[in-house]
Amino acid sequence: MSDAADSMRGYWCEVIAEGPVYGKDEWVRVSLGTFQTPFVGRALRWLRRQALRVADGLDPAPDAASSLCASLRPVECATIAQLGDVPTDLRNWADGDWSRQVAYDQLCGGEQFVLAAADHTGRYVLAAWPVDVPALPDALPVQDRQSQNSRSHHLKHRKHRGKTGWLLLW
Repeated sequence: MSDAADSMRGYWCEVIAEGPVYGKDEWVRVSLGTFQTPFVGRALRWLRRQALRVADGLDPAPDAASSLCASLRPVECATIAQLGDVPTDLRNWADGDWSRQVAYDQLCGGEQFVLAAADHTGRYVLAAWPVDVPALPDALPVQDRQSQNSRSHHLKHRKHRGKTGWLLLW
């Protein structure tokens, strides 16, 4: 077990989807993303973005691409009432300051935070919990770090980089 000098508190976040496999009598669990940070605020911002991403994936806005909307079918209100509405539940959590404050308090108190929502498509879980992260060693003395980080040192050892064009992220 490491002591406090060797580690610091961090937060591990994960988004998981669980659902039935079409044509089989089994369920599958899929990780939709993970994130680690030393900051509780960043952990909650990541979870909020993931909640909105999953909600938008399950229930896109009416002005979304027509090719996407053409492949979707409305679900009857009776089904939603019986099984829940994951996109609405996730959006309500993401937009609710009070509900995110509860998550913040749980994480700062050393507890885990779990938000689970289920409907006819399956179950979606957003979770975060405190973890110990190894502290980075301070290998160089202060005077060596200052000389290594000086602008002249950087310019002397900088490689020429050519123009690469645009990077598109989807």
